[in-house]
Order: sequence, then C-alpha cells, then structure tokens
Amino acid sequence: MRRCVVRYALHDFAPREQFVFEGHPHWFIGHMSKGKTKIQQKMKDVDILLEVRDARAPFSSAQFELTANLSENIHRLVILNKADLITPNLGLAMRTLIEESGQPCLLTTASENKNLIKIKRFALDNARAKHPRTLGLMLMVVGLPNVGKSTIVNGLKQIAFNTARHQGPSSKLVHGVKRTEAKANDVPGLTREVSFFQLSNHPRLYCYDTPGVSLLKRRNDPERNTKLAVLKCMPDHLAGEMYLADYLLYRFNREGCFDYVSALELPGPTDDIRYLSSHISALLNQKRKTQAYDIEVSRGATFFLDMWRAGKLGKLCLDHIPNPDEVQRLRELRAQTEPPGPWGPPCYPDVPEGLELQLRGPLLPADFAPRARRGSTRSAGADAGERTYDESMHRQNESGNWNTAER
Repeated sequence: MRRCVVRYALHDFAPREQFVFEGHPHWFIGHMSKGKTKIQQKMKDVDILLEVRDARAPFSSAQFELTANLSENIHRLVILNKADLITPNLGLAMRTLIEESGQPCLLTTASENKNLIKIKRFALDNARAKHPRTLGLMLMVVGLPNVGKSTIVNGLKQIAFNTARHQGPSSKLVHGVKRTEAKANDVPGLTREVSFFQLSNHPRLYCYDTPGVSLLKRRNDPERNTKLAVLKCMPDHLAGEMYLADYLLYRFNREGCFDYVSALELPGPTDDIRYLSSHISALLNQKRKTQAYDIEVSRGATFFLDMWRAGKLGKLCLDHIPNPDEVQRLRELRAQTEPPGPWGPPCYPDVPEGLELQLRGPLLPADFAPRARRGSTRSAGADAGERTYDESMHRQNESGNWNTAER
C-alpha cells in the first residue's frame, strides 16, 4: 500500500527485499512490574478503560496483556493516538477494522486536544455511576510507554477548564477541581506511579494515570520489538540508533515513501544508512556554520529518527492493515490449524494480538469444514464422532454463545 505523495524514478535504485534483524530490543524495568500489579488492583474500581495505542502501529502497540481478562462491568475504548502522523484514509480503515471486532475505537491527537471531548461523551453514554453525586465515573488509561496516556489526561482537564471559562462564573463544571496535571514528555518511562486526577465536578469524572507497561519479551517476534523501539516506546540506546534508523530507512524504501530525499537534500533514494547518517551530520554542521573534522555518524541517525517521529518525513504506518478478505482468511486458517503441541504446529498462524480475531462474531460459514491431516486413517466410529462434534460446533455458532477460534 503506497501512502506517500512524493515519487521518484527508480531506474537505478532497487530497495532491499528483506531486513536482517540482529537483536531483540526489549525494555521492562522495576516500576513497570509494580505498576502492572497496581493497575490490576485498581481495576475493580474502574468503569471506563481507555487503552491508548500509537496510530502508526495500531496492532503492535496494543497492550493486550492488561486487557485480556476484563470484567463485564468495564467498558473499553481503544484510542489510536497521534492520528495526525498517518493519512486520514488509513486512520479510518484502522478504526473500521477495530470496530468490527466489537470494540469502540477513536482517533485522537492528544497534543492538540483533537477528539478528546468524545472520550467524555463515550464515558457518559456507556457507563452509569453507582453514586453519581459522591463517587462519579472512574476512568483509567493504560498502554505502552510513550503513547500519550498522560497527555490525554491533561487534555481532558484543559478542555474542562476552557469550557468552564466559556460558561462563566456560574459554571459548576470544575468547581473544586485542582489544576494539577500529569507529567508528560516524549521521554519513555516518565510516569512511574499510578496517579489519581479529577477531571470535572459536574458531572464527576475521575481518572487513573498509569505508567507505561511494556509487553513481555517474545523471542520469535523481533520485528514487533523493533517497531516499538522506532516509536520510542523504549530508549533508543537499547537497540542502537543506527539499527533503528536502518529499519526505518528500509520501511521507507519498501513502501515507496521517498519524502526523506527532498527533506534531507539527497540526490536520490538510498539504502545505505551510514551514508545517510554521514550526510545528515554534515548538513547539521553546515547549518551551524562549524567546521568538524570528526563527524559523529550516530547523531545523523538520531536526527533521522526524530524527524520522522515529528511527522516531517512523510506519513508511514509500520503495521500492515488487512482488508476484510484477509481478516476472514486469517480466521479460517486459525480455525483449521491444530492447536500447538508435539503433534501439531509449533504455533498458531502469525496474527497480531491487537487484531483480536477471537472477538469477530461467528467464526466460519456453515459449509466450512477443516481439512483432514494428510495420510491419516480414520475408522467409521471416529468419522461418526467427528460428524457429531461438527454438528454441535455448528449449533453453537448459530446461537453465538462462543467462538470456535479459541478451540
């Protein structure tokens, strides 16, 4: 899928077909373990759970470990933050795909307070406080580090105070509400404790601001960890600035997004990260009017990453957004694949956890039948038992009680 406007003639340029992953960058420190335990303890008091993701990787940045076993009383809203860094059409496709699984989704830009008012509307429309005059509604924001959780909390408070100032001195919207804001910055891991904030007084809205909790390490998925590192969900030095810049350059060239060529004054697209970093470092020294005999190449890689994170090198989505036909094919493949084990495959088909296939309604059409294993011999009794099992599964699908994908 081509997502950028600028195009170049690529007669002499052939991008790399694949990227060699050298390591598995991961970041999970002490305050994350404490915060995860605290979040689970406070979850019983929550009415609305706001799961914040990065819109540039809506599936890889999903914090599915904290949202796996939620109570039926908790309403979850998936927030795709930093939506200004992707194209509008792609953002709408993401939202539609997530909403098809039954999860409400919202595109926001928290740094500019865009669409944050819809969070308040969702809370008031979908949850009812047990004691509205005393306790009110309780919200909680969760997600990976540096996805914009604290910025969303601050934005909700700013909207409430701005609305109260517009309503006049008689407004009770923020009566008694403190102006204390959560710590917010582009540094991952800045929030280290679970904090409690009051958003408004009439109606009474409260919110827990939680520290970003990284996912557990998966050795068989280095690309997901690299994507999260490029999004700055962990410090750059854990993976290396040159390594992350090389992966980002590979994605630019593979997706045909060459905005970096004109932005960095290059003669054409390149696949050599050392040449690109040296070129950027030389440009920085020239802009500063300094003469440097020893150019620091890694500084150019850091500048390249920071420019893309600020949205100055084009709008690139790191995750593949499947169409409805691809989603259905993945669900059928997962259903007909035997569970992992000594006689089955080593794992299920590779599907992003954030796609949440198990929540997408009836799994398969009525005439679908899993393929039998090659070379298997079955007796008449086994075939009869299998037919009985298939009929019972079909009846369960029609009633909608459970999903056969989990089987």
